[in-house]
Amino acid sequence: MDIQPHDSFFKQIFSDPKRVKLLLDIFAKDVAKSIHSISLVNTEKFSSKFQKFMLDLLFSCKVKDQDAYIRIVLEHKSYLDKELPIQLLYYNAAIWEEAIKEKEYYPPIINIVFYHGKGEWNIPTSLPVLEDQNLEKYVSKLNYILIDLNKVSDEDIISETYQDLCAQWAMLAMKHIFDSIKGFIKVLELIADYILSHDYIEKSHCIFLTLDYIVSVKNNPEEVESILKELTGGDEKVMTLTEKWKMEGLQEGLQKGLQEGLEKGVIKAKKDAIKSVILIKFGLLPKDFEEKIENTDDIKTLDDMFKKVILATKIEEIQ
Repeated sequence: MDIQPHDSFFKQIFSDPKRVKLLLDIFAKDVAKSIHSISLVNTEKFSSKFQKFMLDLLFSCKVKDQDAYIRIVLEHKSYLDKELPIQLLYYNAAIWEEAIKEKEYYPPIINIVFYHGKGEWNIPTSLPVLEDQNLEKYVSKLNYILIDLNKVSDEDIISETYQDLCAQWAMLAMKHIFDSIKGFIKVLELIADYILSHDYIEKSHCIFLTLDYIVSVKNNPEEVESILKELTGGDEKVMTLTEKWKMEGLQEGLQKGLQEGLEKGVIKAKKDAIKSVILIKFGLLPKDFEEKIENTDDIKTLDDMFKKVILATKIEEIQ
């Protein structure tokens, strides 16, 4: 499976149930009030019959005492996919088909579409649009929550996500990923301010992930590094951090893999992505895990590892 930079970055950040709750608190307050006990679900069993339609991120939750699901679809195309509603219906069918084997009811499914593409979103969030309201209760309806970053100001993103800087930087980076390098000034300023105000860079992995995402799409590591140094006046902590960034090979591996298609660069990038996700999700990288990752050079195996790490809710699940 080829992991695209948008998908990879999005899953690394938003596979955390706390961040799903954050998105709902910001963009769907009515839903946020009704749900609790959110946890990530392994989607492999749901997609066995619908392999064409990948279940991006699926979470189980509770609505009062009833089981329910939250599903997040990432859309980052420069054009709108008119078949998206059809795909959402397929997703719902796949989830219900599996769920009904164990339950006496069809669990509610809350679909969220997270969009940061260039085009104007014009697909209704409730389909079909009926002219005759008398038919409303007889027609199968599809409703979904749209999070369109193009419609959210940088200031609102910053104010709403101040308690979770990883989510803040990620949303700003994704919002501006199709802009010129000047569009990233705000997120780079925030990262620079954080570096300058903290003796220990606790969120260095979030910084690395954000910088790698920008570099992997924009292909400009020197310019990103130069802006960071300029914003911080060449502070020693920034110099140390950017050197560590390079030494860990994150940006260089992605650079080579995307720019030259070199297998070695791709393998290096995938290994570093797996290790970064483990560190972000669980706060530690056991030595035996690191050795197993480093001793694996097969791209498909690394992709499988990445998927398992993304889906794991506790470190024992990837033991």
